[in-house]
Amino acid sequence: MKEIFSLGEAAAIAELSADTVRTAVEKKSVIPSSRRRAGKATRHGFSAGDVLLVKVLSEFPFPLSKQDKQSLAQMLSRGKRQAGPWSQRGANLVYGAGEMRLTVNSQPILRKIRENVAAYRWGKRRVVSSPEVLGGEPVFRGTRIPVEHVASLFRKSVPERQIAEDFPALSDRDLAYARLLSRIGAKPGRPRRRLIMEREGRAA
Repeated sequence: MKEIFSLGEAAAIAELSADTVRTAVEKKSVIPSSRRRAGKATRHGFSAGDVLLVKVLSEFPFPLSKQDKQSLAQMLSRGKRQAGPWSQRGANLVYGAGEMRLTVNSQPILRKIRENVAAYRWGKRRVVSSPEVLGGEPVFRGTRIPVEHVASLFRKSVPERQIAEDFPALSDRDLAYARLLSRIGAKPGRPRRRLIMEREGRAA
């Protein structure tokens, strides 16, 4: 069964604001893999491919047409190797229009999305809740350290090294999950650009 993330989780994994992801859905730049009604609201579910797509679109250096976005979605969200003007060459995306060929080095984004998905999966196994421990507040397994407290330290921009020193029982993966969790509900910021464009073998 395909792993599905909520809008907030997708935004955190993509290191984007929830509003950025929500706008992409409203403009139909991204069609979530699942949708279900919850009263009058619609709950969207995003696959890892959907998360990758919204991240790539958020960093693309020039506007894409609706058709180009749909073709890119077929590759990143649906797993096709070629669609419309797009094709894949290793970790790179290649956009072809007439005689022009534009290569998009998506490796940095792919690596970051995979790291964040791995951190999310780790946290889901690592975090537990029991009425006997801090009244049921979620904690890291085998500790009395509240997950939300550590996440709040990241939101306050406390250096990770200092957090690690204050909580030696937490592993690097624990801290990666708390850092990911801290982005859910965090104030939006400008995303770091990780796409590298090349035209005719030279950086654009």
